[in-house]
Amino acid sequence: MKDFFNKETLDNIKQFCAENKKYVGVAGVLVGLILILIVVVAGGNNGRQSNTEAGSQTEISVKDFEFEKDYTNDAKDDISTLLADYYKAYVGDDLDTLGKLATPMSDNEKSYIGVVSQYYESVNDITPYTKNGLKKGTYFVSVKNSIKFTGVDTQAPTLDFFYIETGKDGKLFINNVYSNFNRTYCENALDDDIMELISKYTASSEFADLHEEVQKAYEQAVGSDANLKTMLETTLTGAIKQWYTSSGIANLKKSDADTQTTEADTQQADDASQSSDQQTTDANAGQTTDQQTTDANAGQTTDQQTTDANTGQTTDTNAANQQTAEQPQAPAEYQVVTKDVVKVRDGASTDAKELGLLKEQVTLTAYGTEGDWTIVSYSAGTNGRAYIKTENLQTVGQ
Repeated sequence: MKDFFNKETLDNIKQFCAENKKYVGVAGVLVGLILILIVVVAGGNNGRQSNTEAGSQTEISVKDFEFEKDYTNDAKDDISTLLADYYKAYVGDDLDTLGKLATPMSDNEKSYIGVVSQYYESVNDITPYTKNGLKKGTYFVSVKNSIKFTGVDTQAPTLDFFYIETGKDGKLFINNVYSNFNRTYCENALDDDIMELISKYTASSEFADLHEEVQKAYEQAVGSDANLKTMLETTLTGAIKQWYTSSGIANLKKSDADTQTTEADTQQADDASQSSDQQTTDANAGQTTDQQTTDANAGQTTDQQTTDANTGQTTDTNAANQQTAEQPQAPAEYQVVTKDVVKVRDGASTDAKELGLLKEQVTLTAYGTEGDWTIVSYSAGTNGRAYIKTENLQTVGQ
């Protein structure tokens, strides 16, 4: 085909058309379209052959990959079924089924789920929002739902995240390596590429919009039902603290960054009473207990992250008090509002990893400042905390 469309052949075609203008008409246009079609098809076939032969040479890199702006309906029914089965097993503490749907799942994570699930009555209104991943058959999924706790009338709005893959058998499963539980304690190694993709996903405006929607619904629910507030702040938090103290999870080695953040959170928590938003919500997303307990793939939570960091880390009271004395105590939490579209980072530096973008007029819970940065509650941050330039925020009431 390449030889057919050489320069000499094309010149002959042009000359023929010039000499026979009155005969060309519609037929000529039709012939032209056929020729173009042949070229396109041939080029496409050559491209596919090249992709097959070149392999990784034509693959999009993680750095260059961009998620589609719109959510997809690809595999919608299969994903919905997988999530419905997952939540049903989670509520029922059916660990055998959970282990098949979300893998791998450690014994520590299973024990945590056993503690938390006893307070769950049901998970309702499960609505997935899906984007295709870099590799075929992988999906990044945000899930809105509502948690019904035993003995509590008002349901708690939730936004969870799952990284879903297609197995060799063609069936979908939750890759539980990227659960919030494992990302906190690193019992299984995390792939840097997938973590970068998760960061890109959570940095999207679509993800931020979902967070804001759930945040408002969560605040309304907690504010309208004292029993829900007690469940989140006292009952569930107390159970998680007891689990943390009695489990071996506190002995797991964490990364230096996680350890530093944990120490900072412990110092801040010694003299600060933990409120519902601090203990159980992600201020950007208003995540409720399900985020607290099932965020990022396995039901593990910001509350778990905060609670875990604030429990079991202060066995030596004198040492904890000494740390507290060395660092000023965080002021009581307060509300701030974004003044413009702002970047959220994992540290108090412009070099720190960018976690996401928030649009103007988003209300967040703040816990003080570090240099020119304000510490805010944010689900994608380490232990549920992140940083925004203070100059881009307005304190509510000022």
